Amino acid sequence: MRTFIISLALIASSVILTAQSNLADNLKEATNKYLTALVDADVDYILSTVHPNIIEMGGGKDYIRKDIVSDLEMLRNTGVVYKSGNALDPSESYQVGSDTYYIVPHEWTAQLGKSNYKSTQYVLASSLNEGESWSFINLSKYSAKNLATYIPGFDENIEFPLGSPFESID
Repeated sequence: MRTFIISLALIASSVILTAQSNLADNLKEATNKYLTALVDADVDYILSTVHPNIIEMGGGKDYIRKDIVSDLEMLRNTGVVYKSGNALDPSESYQVGSDTYYIVPHEWTAQLGKSNYKSTQYVLASSLNEGESWSFINLSKYSAKNLATYIPGFDENIEFPLGSPFESID
């Protein structure tokens, strides 16, 4: 009987770890798709991944679209060309209402002139449907206090990690 209980516990643990691994893989894949959209300046896709509360409370889709276009143009005008983004392992999850949130670090590779650079930055990913789809918030644009305005119940005392400056990789 004891062996049966231990076996059952091991099977349950294995199922839970597999589900968590699948969710993390799904999130990394979705984050990479979001990062690719930023590299490719795919405004429609980027807009489709903006947290619904930010769209609703931030002036609507047209206003958020203009903000995305403005941000992309500003980057282009600096001469920095983003070449790729790569999602790293997400943080532990935490709940706010029915949303699940993860802080997802990612590495940017960029070029300025003939020099190549790398930086680690962060997005906040959320899912309203247990990981089937994701929305993203660029943490270089929002503090936890700002997000508490858009997301009821969001802990404004969360300390987000700071992104690293770009460093040469040549």
